[in-house]
Amino acid sequence: VRGAATWQHPSTSCRTRRLLGSTVTEMSCFSSEPEGMTGETPKTPLKWQQEAFNNKFVELYPNFWSISYKHHPGSQKMMPIINNKQYAFRVKGADGTEELLLFGVPGKGTLNDQEPAKIAMAFADSLGLPIKRLICQGGMHMLYLNDWLEQMPSVTLYIPGDRIPFVPTGKAAVVKFGRGRIVDLPKHGFPELQGTIEFLHFQGLKIHADIPQPSEGAKQLTIWALPALASKVKPVDPHDEVFAFHPASGLMIGADCVAWHFAKGTKVPFMFRMAGNKAGFLCCNDASVM
Repeated sequence: VRGAATWQHPSTSCRTRRLLGSTVTEMSCFSSEPEGMTGETPKTPLKWQQEAFNNKFVELYPNFWSISYKHHPGSQKMMPIINNKQYAFRVKGADGTEELLLFGVPGKGTLNDQEPAKIAMAFADSLGLPIKRLICQGGMHMLYLNDWLEQMPSVTLYIPGDRIPFVPTGKAAVVKFGRGRIVDLPKHGFPELQGTIEFLHFQGLKIHADIPQPSEGAKQLTIWALPALASKVKPVDPHDEVFAFHPASGLMIGADCVAWHFAKGTKVPFMFRMAGNKAGFLCCNDASVM
């Protein structure tokens, strides 16, 4: 990564920077750099304070937007509500024409009142841009792939290909839409986008075997089922994630291959305490926009 990178997870509203060689949390509402912070500050600060659960894309940086959706991880109601983000970038394709590239595949689920795909299409129309590429951010983010592919018949979905095609929901999407529309993301993203938005397919990870979720027809978990579930959560299957780097702002968008991490003094939701709070750089101090 060139220069100082700010880290942002698709499911949080906080960021981290490098401080004396260690990763530290930084709330998005900071108006200035914390004492001792090192690295370059973007000439145009990212406008995190504009984010809200209001079905609107907000411009974080010129030609770079985000939108926030409420989400129970795994569609499990006992999990805390988090911010299931999607990012949008104005880019030029290999043919030189402009398009709106989407990173993240959020779903309407039971918590949102509008379909994310329809919101994205309306936003792209307002900019006069087509949506040609949709990028899935990780091997655990396949629950809503069908919704996007059905509602956007001309889009190509790029996935990290080590896990998604081999679990039931991902496999079914590949069978239904074919490998012409579901394509493995190139290891280092798209050459024509270097310097605009850069992607890295992060491989070599391990995760537990697929566990069916309520949005896939399984029952909601109860606290009594947790001991049995814990026995299944062992790193046995290949897993992969996608990182995105936005050079102009110095922002690195992380993925699920890093641990949840909460700032000191934060009241950590019970289910995240169960999952552990070890090394990593994901954080949230404000549950309303987590």
